[in-house]
Amino acid sequence: MRFCDLPLHLKGSVIEERANVVFHELGARGIRFRPTLWIAEEWYNPDGVVGFAVPFYLLHPRLIRLERKMMLEAEGASLDEAMSILRHETGHAIDEAFQLSATREYRQVFGSPQRAYPKDYVADPDSRDFVQHLNAWYAQSHPVEDFAETFAVWLRSERSWKRTYRDWPAFEKLCAVDAWMRARRGVEPEIKPKRIPSELKDSTRTLAQHYDEKREFYAVEAADEFDGALQRIFKENGEDRRNRRRMSASSLLASHRTRLRRRTAKPLGVPAYVVDQVLRQLVHRARILKLRQTRPKAETVAKISRLVSRATIAILHNRPRLPL
Repeated sequence: MRFCDLPLHLKGSVIEERANVVFHELGARGIRFRPTLWIAEEWYNPDGVVGFAVPFYLLHPRLIRLERKMMLEAEGASLDEAMSILRHETGHAIDEAFQLSATREYRQVFGSPQRAYPKDYVADPDSRDFVQHLNAWYAQSHPVEDFAETFAVWLRSERSWKRTYRDWPAFEKLCAVDAWMRARRGVEPEIKPKRIPSELKDSTRTLAQHYDEKREFYAVEAADEFDGALQRIFKENGEDRRNRRRMSASSLLASHRTRLRRRTAKPLGVPAYVVDQVLRQLVHRARILKLRQTRPKAETVAKISRLVSRATIAILHNRPRLPL
């Protein structure tokens, strides 16, 4: 089916209701505008636009199920995740509306917004220079993301951020955002919301094309670089009769695949599909090497969990692109 043939409407949808909650939070803070919303293939906020796109699959339960089937997760489908993303994207819209990134104060607090976007980034999990809102310490990826993350924390609850971050260096960023927003209460934005010409209803692309491209984009090429790590965790089949009776490494990996995927994807902030592709390759290599479980299951699963995280990070850093 083509995107333009999908009977999708923002009005009255669950994602619109959740966005309205965030926009009411803006109103309660004295901010006098509402970002534009439109339907697209993914979440995104283009430069120069006071608004953001919401992904098509959030507009219908069957499409949410399809997204989960194809990509193993549906980003923004749960209430908490949707509200977190909506506050973050609203931060980008606020930045555009008041042209905050063009000010000297913004550059002093967050850094230059002209800094090139990296293909990937190295985050410090222990850093207190940045707020922690979305997964993967996303505020550390780029100055404009740092602002959007800080704004999202500020918007959610004044009492919460003042209590949680009072001893963090990031507290100064929150105080700066608080001062900027207070100064703009009741102020008309410099750039007004507008309609976007490239809405999903104008797209003749098909769902098949979308998912073929998306799965290819997040695919992981076959690799044997982690054979040594697998062999240290497991043992080869060999001729020992007792060893042959033990569970195969590929079966153990396959049986824990869902749990390992969930345990890895969220903390690393990477798509579940990528982690699943890594797991698929590890299952394949374990089968080729004829490995079997020799340690206690809990110890083996813990070691495998660390290997999956390490392999996922290594593979992403070796890829030509990592979307932010």
